[in-house]
Amino acid sequence: MNSQCFDRPIIILSAPRSGSTLLFEILSKSQSLWTIGGESHAIIEGNRSLNITSRNFDSNALNESDWNSELHHSLRQKFKEQLRNTDGIPYKESDGPVRFLEKTPKNSLRVDFLNKVFPDALFIYLVREPKENISSVMQAWRSGRFRTYPMLPGWGGDWSLLLPPKWRELKGKPLEDVAAFQWMQANESIMNSLSKLPDERWHLLSYRDLVDSPYETIASLTTFCQIPFDDALKRLCNDALPHSRYTVSPPAANKWLHNYAAIKNIWPDLQPCIEMINSRLTQFGLPHIDKAWPDNLRPSESVTSAATVSSSGISRNAPCPCGSQKRFKHCHGLAR
Repeated sequence: MNSQCFDRPIIILSAPRSGSTLLFEILSKSQSLWTIGGESHAIIEGNRSLNITSRNFDSNALNESDWNSELHHSLRQKFKEQLRNTDGIPYKESDGPVRFLEKTPKNSLRVDFLNKVFPDALFIYLVREPKENISSVMQAWRSGRFRTYPMLPGWGGDWSLLLPPKWRELKGKPLEDVAAFQWMQANESIMNSLSKLPDERWHLLSYRDLVDSPYETIASLTTFCQIPFDDALKRLCNDALPHSRYTVSPPAANKWLHNYAAIKNIWPDLQPCIEMINSRLTQFGLPHIDKAWPDNLRPSESVTSAATVSSSGISRNAPCPCGSQKRFKHCHGLAR
């Protein structure tokens, strides 16, 4: 029976572009963990009742009311059928209960639902500094590589990444407003859901710690997950971490400054969410996110303007980087 297959699944939670793919790719090298090879979109949304097309395109959110016994067994069975170990070998009944690793940013809006499907799951909450995170979300929109809903009904164009509740209220807003909304909705939903769970069932992780101190960070994480910090993980963490498969451009210090003016516009709106995150960081003894705006880092106007309308790597059908919500080919791409 599929009930005997899963033992304390490990579910990564984060806002889009927070580094969850990097964390997933690191942990998936563990000899103790099994995955379905990628993200769970097809498994979850393959169920008609959970598919966004059957839900008026309202959002990716799922909660306890969306759960029922039939779905419970169906989802667990589908996850089981796709389980692979780190060597790509499929699961078989004789393997007994295994530790399953799962991640997709959509799960940020589905914690309560996932807790019903996997009532013994452990959750890893990955937090990234908001200026960096929101800038990366903006970059993802501009790249045209992360279009989750082409020609989303009611939007007037393609939608990228996570679809939170009340997204329709953003129509006509600048790109930075959309990116900030996605970041806030994901983090607030995660924190609200985790607050209902016992402390021992979730762990907070800083993206900066993951990048700067991978060995110590993953060692601590394996302790929480109750898995060995095996040789494969140690070797990976001893070297420079590879870029994740979804990296848009190579990491660089203060890369977010290309979106300095845009993010400054929405910075005041982020303060309540930052305060919520800081309270959790305090709980785990981690440094706070700085709420003050760094005026000393302001780049020259020529740098920010050039970055805003740069056409490098932008699909003609992607949203224009200027934030107009027009397609690039109908806006700054006209002169291309």
